Amino acid sequence: MTESTPKPAPETLAPTPAGCGWGRRVAIVYLALVGLALVLPFVEVARGEHGLGAVAVTVLTAPWSGLLANLAQAIGPSLPVAAMRALGVTLTVAAALLNARVFYGIVARMERDARSR
Repeated sequence: MTESTPKPAPETLAPTPAGCGWGRRVAIVYLALVGLALVLPFVEVARGEHGLGAVAVTVLTAPWSGLLANLAQAIGPSLPVAAMRALGVTLTVAAALLNARVFYGIVARMERDARSR
């Protein structure tokens, strides 16, 4: 290319629409499922049972749940049990919010692409 030839503009992605209907619905449904799944372990502990509540939360917040569980175990020995549980719930909610944002972006982009065709 010579100096007089303009450089091609880099390809940019169009922004995700702010009020995307389907992306918003998917994120809300996902967060509702995680909220329901978060209640299960507390019910199981209150009843003195061991069930699949924690597994449901772990599956719904994958892949972040595995990474955050290692973080919680590293911090855990120095914390009392109640603080450890609060840390676990906080990290789970953070993972769920991150996943909801990812799902929103994916579905919003799919909807935008479908509308442009």
